[in-house]
Amino acid sequence: TRLTRKQWYQRRVRVVQMDLILATAGFDYMIRLWSPHNATCFKKLGHRDSQVNKLDISTDGKHLVAAGHQQIRVYDLASPSPYPSMTYDKLNKNVTSVGFQSLKQWIYTGGEDGLVCIWDIRTAVCQRKLKLPSSVNSVALHPDQTVLFIGQENTTCSYWDLRQNQEIVVHKNQTKEGSIQSLSVNNIARQLCAIDNKGLLRLWDISELSQPRCITAEQCHENRGLKCTFSPDCAYIATTSADTTARLWNINTDGITLDKTFSTPEQKWVWDAVFSTDSQFLFTASSDGTVRLWDSQVANAPKQEYAAHQKAVVSIAFWDREAQNFYTKENST
Repeated sequence: TRLTRKQWYQRRVRVVQMDLILATAGFDYMIRLWSPHNATCFKKLGHRDSQVNKLDISTDGKHLVAAGHQQIRVYDLASPSPYPSMTYDKLNKNVTSVGFQSLKQWIYTGGEDGLVCIWDIRTAVCQRKLKLPSSVNSVALHPDQTVLFIGQENTTCSYWDLRQNQEIVVHKNQTKEGSIQSLSVNNIARQLCAIDNKGLLRLWDISELSQPRCITAEQCHENRGLKCTFSPDCAYIATTSADTTARLWNINTDGITLDKTFSTPEQKWVWDAVFSTDSQFLFTASSDGTVRLWDSQVANAPKQEYAAHQKAVVSIAFWDREAQNFYTKENST
């Protein structure tokens, strides 16, 4: 059904005026946008022909990028159209990681073909690429926007210095056990964490990036680790696992200590997690098709559930206008 001009304007204004946006996606070929406060799904974006492996929302909140099988798609969130505004389809296998550069000048991806790529956001052309010997499971952008941290299937954790065009290894397990499933760098660029398929979390001090120092290696889960992420205030690390739990860890000078475990009887594999901007709340995505909102101060039932997906939810993206204002100030100084 064609929209009238008034309906088109009303839908556009609704998204533009949002202060908070929660995006969720997975194996049902559908991206959903939610109002986090009341769990209302206010928009659905089609993602035909492929599951969604990873989502990211640009710093200005105007665009969303979705990584799937052999392609990435960019959506204009202010448009009433449910279809992508641009598609990048010259990829060989599953794209496992995707994200925007802070000023939205380019997009980075990592995939099962062993390639980490930088794409021109206007032309969908790959500007630079790094070929690695193993599948890439996770990519994280350094806050200074000049380094990409990379987690590989072959247990290697490394980084790509974009200025020097050089890959430098941070860690590699000589036993070839423990593939890196997820990694994260904190907002002040002092620590890096990575979780492997054995549930082992490693934490490094990267204050001197050329000489990373391992702070600790902790067995956070007895089953496959799936996601690790720092809280915006750099005080916590959240981890998720195939053991059906998400866990919150305090960061201290000697390493990490368990703070809380989040779980429900209905919850299955927990694939993804993202903090709210104030670090008080944690969103988690599960194979039971539900996204849950937890209070980091209280380890009881979830405060909110977002249940509309028909299959597993494996990726979440969260945008807060306050974070946009922060990055705008940072880039203007």
